[in-house]
Amino acid sequence: MIISEKQLQDDYTEVAEAGKDQSEAGNNAMDDAPPPAYSKPVQHTSSSRPTELQPPSKPTNFLSLILKDKAIRGCYVIDPLMEIPPSLLPPMNTGETDQERKNLYLRTKDGSIDADIWLIGQEEAAPRNGSRTTLSLSSDDGSITAKINTVKIVASFLLDVYSRDGRVTVLLPRSFHGLLLLTTRQSAKLSDDLLQQSTILSTVGHTRRYFVGDVSHRFDGNDWDGDELKVVSRDGRIMIRYKDEAELPKLGFFSRIFSS
Repeated sequence: MIISEKQLQDDYTEVAEAGKDQSEAGNNAMDDAPPPAYSKPVQHTSSSRPTELQPPSKPTNFLSLILKDKAIRGCYVIDPLMEIPPSLLPPMNTGETDQERKNLYLRTKDGSIDADIWLIGQEEAAPRNGSRTTLSLSSDDGSITAKINTVKIVASFLLDVYSRDGRVTVLLPRSFHGLLLLTTRQSAKLSDDLLQQSTILSTVGHTRRYFVGDVSHRFDGNDWDGDELKVVSRDGRIMIRYKDEAELPKLGFFSRIFSS
């Protein structure tokens, strides 16, 4: 079959126009199509809402632990409103009445005490009735460290610490509002943050008295039934600070000489 040159030219023109139409149709389809999907980068976000600390164990009340020559170390969760059957309560100390029973009593003769104490409160502040949560820690021959954590709104508490010959360190919650009575023949120091919130009341003999918070707070007569910390250490240093403050750096031997 013989195809003329004119017929070849006509066929070429038709093919070219058809290809042009398909190309334009494809371009128009691409213009109308939605943009290609893409993956957004993963963002790791953390909630700015503060989370309330949770106690590490179930609470108890009127807990008593008395050892002779061993250290006491542990976490103690106290709910002062928890009712314990009288038959399960420990024997009272000599001269102690039922109303004077301690919510937490830790006593060792020849050992140190390192207590992480949690106080459980309520969602709303309860009316004050003069009763306080009472905590007592004592050692004849050992250092004592007590850290107080609070959950919800806790009742006022009295923390009584005695160490005849050992160093005492107490870490208080920011909610502490009340009296400090510190007795020692050595140094008794407050951290910078705590000192800024405190008013010194007196220094008599080896005892210093401070009030943390607003000193004009209402007193019931001459008695104070709010937060209170009593520390006695005959021959040991006393250090009181907030529990969320960074620990002060320890000085070396030569640093203590030149800083004294």
